[in-house]
Amino acid sequence: RILANIAITSIKSFFFAILTSLIWGVAPALEKAGLNSRIDPFLGVVIRTIPIAVIAFAAAIFLGRLSSISTVDTKSAAFIAAGGIVASLIGQIVFYTALKDGEVSLVVPVAATYPLVALLISIVFLGEVFTWQKFAGAGLVVAGVMFLR
Repeated sequence: RILANIAITSIKSFFFAILTSLIWGVAPALEKAGLNSRIDPFLGVVIRTIPIAVIAFAAAIFLGRLSSISTVDTKSAAFIAAGGIVASLIGQIVFYTALKDGEVSLVVPVAATYPLVALLISIVFLGEVFTWQKFAGAGLVVAGVMFLR
């Protein structure tokens, strides 16, 4: 029974990972089309963020989760906010700067090597174990990016 639950969880996680890949694969093409000569990367992030904030806030109200915010501890909220600032603000501005002048087919795969950074941070700061499978996966990511040059 435990193995069945693990398999179902793994399948669900894998499905959502693939769905994420598909969704995130579409977004850069839309963003590249929007980053014309009149829109600088910072303004692009601002324009991108407004509908996200409005829709997320409305969804939190509709789903009845807005009141749950008061139950989140300060440390957890600070880490999530810091991650948002690093990834969704600073990272997105840097990404848009690369995307504005670069080819989507090159910029996106190079930017998508961020799991290598996450792997290193997870090992150094979170104490996760570095296995030969993770090493092989990291090597394949690096090799894949090298082929794009």
